[in-house]
Amino acid sequence: MKKLFSKLPLLFLPLFIYLFVVYVNDIFNVFHYDNIRQISASSDENYIKTRYILDNPDKFNAFILGSSRVGNLPIEGLPEQYDGDSLSWYNMTYPMGCPRDNLETIKTFLNHGVDIKYVVIGIDEISMYRSYQDNSAELIYTQYQEYERSPFSFYYSYLKVKPDFALLKEALSQSEQDKLDTKLFYEYGVERSSTDLSIPEGSLNMVSSLGCGYYGPDESVESIREIVDICKDNDIELKIFTTPILETTYREAVDKGYLHYLKDVADCTEFYNFSGLNEYTTDMRFYFDASHYRPYVGILIEKCLFADTVDRDVRSFGGYVSKDNVDDLIARLEEEIVE
Repeated sequence: MKKLFSKLPLLFLPLFIYLFVVYVNDIFNVFHYDNIRQISASSDENYIKTRYILDNPDKFNAFILGSSRVGNLPIEGLPEQYDGDSLSWYNMTYPMGCPRDNLETIKTFLNHGVDIKYVVIGIDEISMYRSYQDNSAELIYTQYQEYERSPFSFYYSYLKVKPDFALLKEALSQSEQDKLDTKLFYEYGVERSSTDLSIPEGSLNMVSSLGCGYYGPDESVESIREIVDICKDNDIELKIFTTPILETTYREAVDKGYLHYLKDVADCTEFYNFSGLNEYTTDMRFYFDASHYRPYVGILIEKCLFADTVDRDVRSFGGYVSKDNVDDLIARLEEEIVE
């Protein structure tokens, strides 16, 4: 029996080595949330950023929420003050972020004592079909709330990920630029490419659609309605805007119910509309790909969001939409599609 116990550590040694390699490799950066490594794989930003804010509840009081597209709202275009309070902004952009994800993030912040003064939320065709359940089923999108629900299950799912030794090499060899990128991540939550405010030049061929699911109204619209109520109850200034979606992706989204989605959103809140066929969405220069507009467009969005007055003309880029004029907006967008 003594010999058996003496050999047990040797039996478990391969398992310990494997777990250590997985931990160091940490493809999604969940085990290194407080000091992420810059690697070519995408991190689970929902978990990492939420955990970071909860560990630093007094550092930020204004937040941008939405899918990865809102990552291209530059910090330079955000207000420094609101209603006498100084604002400290953090961009909570996480891949495929949907309204239910955003709702849960706000609730978690409030439950943990984060003093929120201002929230900006970007919605788009991703918002109309992507669900909380869709995201919780994939490790890259898994929400912080799943960690709160069961820390053991959460970590176990990441420990099962097979190591990628090419990524391990990247994680162990962080350059000075990588360290600066990590610093930017904790200062404002975005990548280096999202800080380029230059005016796009030249010409680029239009790419095909990103791809879009069909509109399923219940979760998305109800989550937006609840966000509006929570912000009102907690004296949080809220601004919602629709993403300027690239033409090819936008046309597919309209075919799958996007205009119905905008109509339903207008029934529960006002928003600034940047969707449609305009000088930006029809020109590939203003996009990185079929999904993400460039920071130059982000600055234009911010100018509309934080202007002293709102433009209620539905023909405008950034026109203010409510129950009163949403039918005019839908009619205009329908006309554009067939012209």
